[in-house]
Amino acid sequence: MKKIGLVGGMTPEATRGYYDILIGLGRERLNGALNNPVILIYSINLSEVASYLSAGRSDRAVDLLVDVLESLRRAGAEIGALTANTPHLYFDQIAPRTSLPLVSILDSTFERARKVGCRKALLLGTDRTMVSDMYPKRLAAGSIAVVVPEEDERQHVDRSIFEELSVGLVKDETRARYLEICRRHIERGADAIILGCTELPLLHLDADLPVPLIDTAQAHAEAIFEAAWP
Repeated sequence: MKKIGLVGGMTPEATRGYYDILIGLGRERLNGALNNPVILIYSINLSEVASYLSAGRSDRAVDLLVDVLESLRRAGAEIGALTANTPHLYFDQIAPRTSLPLVSILDSTFERARKVGCRKALLLGTDRTMVSDMYPKRLAAGSIAVVVPEEDERQHVDRSIFEELSVGLVKDETRARYLEICRRHIERGADAIILGCTELPLLHLDADLPVPLIDTAQAHAEAIFEAAWP
């Protein structure tokens, strides 16, 4: 099995989720609880990336992420991944600059959306992710429409991600607001919810919604495992 290199720290909560999923898959498929995949994690200082993006210097953020991926490659990683959705806004700038083969969260989410048969998905994530065209453009290949919350709802989602979920804080009132947003858009025709932020699984929304939830972290981690163990 190929060695897996993860760019983590975006956030640590999400990184732990990826690690747990990959270890679980290894125990399930590699014949024995002690037979785990080899995983290298470079946990970055997220505030550094966030400061570059806030200053409009996405080029500096891209440089940093490329350097981290190359560090993972030099350390022995053979398959790489960014453990967050928002950095995939720059995936097409990052991938050509590293020799480490990367697994895209967009591609794995597209495959999961096709598998569940959705035609119109509500996308939740950071505001940068929700207002970008990366998911609408990728899912259009499967004739899947993407809708996003209203502006005030987007601001609530964005704020809760950065101020609560990113530090492992899960509030009942925040979960209730997410459920309200999801139900409103289900009434408008959404037949799936894309958890387009790798911290959103912390809310455990699946038990209270009548449509499939597409967990991008789960789909991505499974695709990473498959790429490492073809």
